[in-house]
Amino acid sequence: MAIEACLAFLTNCVSEGAKSLFNPITRQISYVFKYQSYIDELKDQVKQLGYKREMVQQPVNHARLQGDELYEGVTDWLHSVDEFISEGVAKSIIDDEDRAKKSCFKGLCPNLISRYKLSKQAAKAAEAAASLVGKGNFSNVSYSPAPKRAEHMQVKDFEAFDSRMKVFQDVMEAVKDDKVNIIGVYGMGGVGKTTLVKQVANQVMEDKLFDKFVMAEITQTPDHHKIQDKLAFDLGMEFDLNENEFQRASRLCQRLKQEKRLLIILDNIWTKLEFDTVGIPYGDVDEKDREDDRRRRTIILTSRSRDLLRNDMKSQKDFSIEVLSKEEALQLFGKIVCNSAKASAFQPLADEIVEKCGGLPVALITLAKALKNERLVISKDLKKATIEAL
Repeated sequence: MAIEACLAFLTNCVSEGAKSLFNPITRQISYVFKYQSYIDELKDQVKQLGYKREMVQQPVNHARLQGDELYEGVTDWLHSVDEFISEGVAKSIIDDEDRAKKSCFKGLCPNLISRYKLSKQAAKAAEAAASLVGKGNFSNVSYSPAPKRAEHMQVKDFEAFDSRMKVFQDVMEAVKDDKVNIIGVYGMGGVGKTTLVKQVANQVMEDKLFDKFVMAEITQTPDHHKIQDKLAFDLGMEFDLNENEFQRASRLCQRLKQEKRLLIILDNIWTKLEFDTVGIPYGDVDEKDREDDRRRRTIILTSRSRDLLRNDMKSQKDFSIEVLSKEEALQLFGKIVCNSAKASAFQPLADEIVEKCGGLPVALITLAKALKNERLVISKDLKKATIEAL
């Protein structure tokens, strides 16, 4: 106490100009004689840091249960706190306190060197702990992530038959042509238009021809809100509840324009769709973006009607998907059913089933899977009934 009082007295006596030189010296001396104060301060800061960590960890746990994303600053802070506490930065200093209390020269004087080193370490660690406590004042620890759609669509039952691969390759060539903005794919229902354009979408993403694709089904009675919602979901955006259709269309259009290379797929169009009403930008990119050779938008449409695509939707290139040839249909039927133990029982019906399905992959696949799963029993009397049921 006497030494500390003396230090304080000397500090008060010197001039302001000398304090800048004297204070560092007194601080170094205080490491020896005030080591217990530094140790106690460190212990208190570690305790406060533990309290703060618990306060942050609780909302973090709740956020994870809700599927929210943690802010990077929060995860970095938790890691720093764990490293400070658990990995012994402060613990080793506190544990060494006993060593600093030991005396030298048979107990005639304290171990001043140990006290000095330990006090200096404790002061530095206490400052670090206090800094961490201050940085742990988060107003929010997490956020709800934007909805994400996989950049690769699962395509079922796409078979690389000659009739399909020719159309697939033609569409791919059209997609690569930066002078073509709207592409049409047409054919009767169940012929495989949706399957084909999904395969195209996967291929263009794999080839890195586009940065993103979005897809929506239009249906016989187009629901603009549902179309907008699906496109927005693919983009990871959300509409406000109080937005009307026109406001949604404006926002969606601006968001779609933000994508540098974008493929838009509108599936199953029955009547003319007004792009502006939905919020779909079409045609060439904006004038200000034309200098960027990599910026482009392409729209693929599918429909049963070629006239609708060409006359109403103004498609620049149209491609027809025809029904499977008899040979292709038999191959597809055999591929699905062949693994069945009763494939031989189905064989007599194969030609008639294929003919009845009219080369439509959807009908053929549905029936072949039903036969394979033995939901239909083959018998002499059932043959005619089975065919008629198609």
